[in-house]
Amino acid sequence: MRLAASVAVVGPWRDTIERLACKVGHRYPASRLIVSFCRHLGGRLIQREGERFERVAIFASGGKMRCGGEGRDAPLGALHYFLGTITNQDEDERAVVALLSLAIRHGDVFFDIGANYGFYSFFVGPLCGTSGVVHAFEANPLLIAHLRGSSELNESHSRIVVNAVAVGSESGKVLRLYDPERIGGSSLYPLDWLNAESSVLVPVTTIDEYRRANSIKRIDVMKIDIEGAELDAFRGMEETFQVCPPALIICELILVSVERSDVDPIKIVDFLEAKGYEARYIRDADGRIGGLVRREDLKRLAQNLINVAFVLSDLKGIRPELFAN
Repeated sequence: MRLAASVAVVGPWRDTIERLACKVGHRYPASRLIVSFCRHLGGRLIQREGERFERVAIFASGGKMRCGGEGRDAPLGALHYFLGTITNQDEDERAVVALLSLAIRHGDVFFDIGANYGFYSFFVGPLCGTSGVVHAFEANPLLIAHLRGSSELNESHSRIVVNAVAVGSESGKVLRLYDPERIGGSSLYPLDWLNAESSVLVPVTTIDEYRRANSIKRIDVMKIDIEGAELDAFRGMEETFQVCPPALIICELILVSVERSDVDPIKIVDFLEAKGYEARYIRDADGRIGGLVRREDLKRLAQNLINVAFVLSDLKGIRPELFAN
């Protein structure tokens, strides 16, 4: 694949191969062969074009995202460009994409907590439309310029608000974000696999404070992935859970052993169940909400990460099409 990608970028056929790679990659994003070729092709294009490397990923929803530069995030952007989704990582998130496609409707309010490179914000933006809004929260300062630049591409069909702030249990604080160079993996906790010697100070808000300050009356769907700090974010939503609780929360749980007890996924399940939520699987087949997640399941699952759908008990009666049975 490395040799094929090297040949592809030097001949007169380069543009044709790039267009074909995008077309095939969007159709078969889980194929190891295709992903390998796209990864090597993206790497060769970045190497060849340097800071001039600039592409626009167009997702199935109509959302757009800039993919460019030659920083550490450039290879990730290139994969989004070629594949149009998130796959072939520690987990395959196509089921989450499918669930959001079913769940989000025009006029909805979507909270993307831990926006990272912005895939979910820019994918969901057109689904909410200009009558709805996406509120994106990202603590890593290395990603903010990219998020704001990409949000401008979607202004004709989306409203996306980018917030350069971490979400936690208390507003007005400043906390350390560890290993910011690890795009998509930095955390407010010095997890074992992070470079704790590299950190940056970031401001923190709570969802309660943000909602009050912006007069937000509803949150329809929330996606949260902040590398172990999820429970802190939920603790900063006490008022929101009473006033306008999201009907659906998609939360990434870390299942590996860590020293910090607050990262324990069982604590997150317990906390949200006390707020009236059920923890349910997201079906790989079609993204629909499946059976209940039991605590003993979380202790014996083989993978390190899992996305769980936390649903209010009355959601099935209101939106039965979201559920597998």
